[in-house]
Amino acid sequence: MATRIPWLKALLLGVALLAAGVLVAVGGDLLVLVLIAAVLAYLLFPLVNAMERRGLSRTAATSVVFLTLSLVLGLGAWFAIPMAAEQAAEWQARWAGGRLFTLLDRVERDLARVLPLVEVGDLGLSAAARATIADTQAHLLAHASDALSLAADLVIVPFVLFFLLRDGAALQKRLVALVPNRDFEFTMGVLYKIDAHLGEYLRGQSLIAVVVGVLTALGLGVLGVDYYLVLGLFTGVANFVPYVGFVISAALALAVSVVTTGGVGQLLGIVVVFGVVQAFENVVLQPWITARNVSLHPVTVLLAILLGGRLAGVLGMALAVPAAAIAKVVAVETVVTLRRFRL
Repeated sequence: MATRIPWLKALLLGVALLAAGVLVAVGGDLLVLVLIAAVLAYLLFPLVNAMERRGLSRTAATSVVFLTLSLVLGLGAWFAIPMAAEQAAEWQARWAGGRLFTLLDRVERDLARVLPLVEVGDLGLSAAARATIADTQAHLLAHASDALSLAADLVIVPFVLFFLLRDGAALQKRLVALVPNRDFEFTMGVLYKIDAHLGEYLRGQSLIAVVVGVLTALGLGVLGVDYYLVLGLFTGVANFVPYVGFVISAALALAVSVVTTGGVGQLLGIVVVFGVVQAFENVVLQPWITARNVSLHPVTVLLAILLGGRLAGVLGMALAVPAAAIAKVVAVETVVTLRRFRL
């Protein structure tokens, strides 16, 4: 019987891995939503734990944090939705009146005058915009049902978030209790270091995202760039993706400026704003807020982001650095344990 136990464990492990693979293949979208809820819960755990230490029950503390978050998001939507609707109507007027194509033609002429190697018509901005609009309109109806399905699926996030905040600590204890005694010390060491690295990274990046978003919005607002609040919000969120998020945000701000003004007069100012904010983040915010960051080489970070983008799109890029940090902790602790026991 004793010789069969390892084979039985291997069989059970294989069945578990196969079931996990089937679950990812069949319900990958739902797993992404659960992962989003898990990340939010991880960020909010310290608040719930602090309230619980002050005498509130776990359910009461979770309810207070959950309702506060819902109120903040609700107020943000209350102010943002009318602004978004107004801006959408303005953009619709630009599309319908054909003014956008006129502006693009003017921008192309301005760039041809500034850049000696560019001739009028070489860039084909208007043609590219017309092709994009035609392609978008052709696919709107095809993706309408997908949008409705996504809206329905997003309801899963708050439910999962609430139960993870309330029962996450108990669930973690139950999972740790399943670890064999011989692996308990190793498992607890890995979990502790993952929590130290990951918690600091996520909470630090959240604070940095807020600061970067506010500074970007202020800078673009001073320049008179349209939709500066939306661009600042987008920059803050995109900042969770190192390097790539900054480039995409800057390119989007430049494109919005060109389209809305019909010229290139704000481009230098926008480049200066993004350059100053990026320098402030790298020199001041990163060392101060995340002094003990995930300790990954920049090349490793970039490769992780590219791999995450290939596997799971934008969300994969955002979670690539934390995932790489977890993998590094597990690898380092495994090597240390093997050396300790001379295996």
